[in-house]
Amino acid sequence: MKLFSESLMSQLEQQLKVIHLQTENPIQSAELAIKSSVTALERLKSSFIKYKSLNKKEEIEFFRDIKPKFAAKLIYYSEIYTIETNKPLGSHKTIAKYYNSELLKLKVFFKQNQEFYRYCRTANNCLDSKYYIREKYDLLFEVS
Repeated sequence: MKLFSESLMSQLEQQLKVIHLQTENPIQSAELAIKSSVTALERLKSSFIKYKSLNKKEEIEFFRDIKPKFAAKLIYYSEIYTIETNKPLGSHKTIAKYYNSELLKLKVFFKQNQEFYRYCRTANNCLDSKYYIREKYDLLFEVS
């Protein structure tokens, strides 16, 4: 699974480089990048489903380390698309104000999810079985 995902990510990154080199319009570039990211995620999911002998450690590795790299690309380009398609027409000052408000929204999101973000960025693994194992959802488990 790991070798397949590394190869798939390499292909995706190559496609994204080509998109950026060939497309000047940020909206069109984001659209093409979203399509490529969705295709890569679908291929990753299909491969994961076919992978039968998955142990707990491999499942955690997939959901903690592998899938988020692909999902991050999709989220990034979706945000670019949303920001660019909602950008107001107007002066440089109007556009700067819009970008600053969008940046503030991102800062609020990261602040609200700071604990999980910190958990993911560290080598901590004490909650991996809660976060990254399927069908083990605990209704009483709550992250503040």
